[in-house]
Amino acid sequence: MRMRLLAPVTSAVLAFSAPALGSSWGSNSARDDAPPVRFTSATTQQSLESTASSNSWTATASMATARANLTATRLGNGRVLVVGGEYDSARNSTAETYDPSTSTWIPAGTLSQWRALHVAVRLADGRVLVAGGRYSTSAELYDPATNRWTPTGSMNVGRISFTATLLPDGRVLVVGGNSLNGLQASAELYNPATGRWTLTSSLRTPRRDHTATLLADGTVLVAGGANSTGWPRNAELFHPGTGRWRRAGTTTTGREGATATLLANGRVLLAGGRNPSALASAEVYDPTSGSWAATGSMTAPRSGAAALLQDGRVLVAGGGTGDVYSPATGTWTATGPMVYPYASAGAALLPNGQVLYTGGRRVRYCGQYYCDEPLADAKLYTP
Repeated sequence: MRMRLLAPVTSAVLAFSAPALGSSWGSNSARDDAPPVRFTSATTQQSLESTASSNSWTATASMATARANLTATRLGNGRVLVVGGEYDSARNSTAETYDPSTSTWIPAGTLSQWRALHVAVRLADGRVLVAGGRYSTSAELYDPATNRWTPTGSMNVGRISFTATLLPDGRVLVVGGNSLNGLQASAELYNPATGRWTLTSSLRTPRRDHTATLLADGTVLVAGGANSTGWPRNAELFHPGTGRWRRAGTTTTGREGATATLLANGRVLLAGGRNPSALASAEVYDPTSGSWAATGSMTAPRSGAAALLQDGRVLVAGGGTGDVYSPATGTWTATGPMVYPYASAGAALLPNGQVLYTGGRRVRYCGQYYCDEPLADAKLYTP
């Protein structure tokens, strides 16, 4: 059990007076000292599906290592690669993959260093680029075919709490975050063909814990976040062809640690976050008009982990429950209860339509203070 978090700025900050923050944290009927529900590695996906009802959560096999502030990336073969994170004891550099066909976790090699508050992006050729974390400039590539990691070029700036977006031409755009030199407006591009990073034009506004979303026209929408002056409401668009940024309207609410999801209609759903109190509100960006408009609010404040479901709805989970957004009605529906109030977890849509939600941390009262407890638990959401 560990005290607080490893970095001065995280993608999820907890507030004990609010029901949910970060990925998110909140009240739950489960006792803090209750043992987690765990499934063995022999548990099959078929047995889990047979007991799962719609709009509910079911436990699945736990990871080999407890992790918070991790990344979860779906691979081309349908498995999910989980990388790095904050650990309960030794901060090792392991990774593992979840196989949904057998509900088992498989070791996925060793990184060059342990990482948390990093980024992970699946490239066009199926490899996964992992970069930054721990204010590091280093980056490396995971190859699912060989289950091995190889180093690649280093970023120009070491970052945490930043974003990475795969562009249509195969490059990766990295934006903002915190560095040892302070808050960043800088951005850079990774070229998989050369393994090199090149600085591009900077954001108009420095920010961390923001969102970055690839739009249908190939531009990247950056919104939300926080900086030294508060919670910027101005959004920005990056054009890969010109390498320049332009204004993209003003959000209805400043928010850091929010989720951003591209909807089937080309709009972007921005939900939850904090400023500094936890937010249940949500809004939608219309790229045609370049404007933002409020939409329905979630049933509880939350942020951090979202997944676009196969039917076009959006799951935002954490804080002991989740909410599902319907673009058709602009309303949210609460999911069934989870096991614990979680924060800083990872989420990935599986080929069968379920969502894997794994790792994160819960907060426990340890006598005179609150403690963070990274978790190895994983669960499946059935729409």
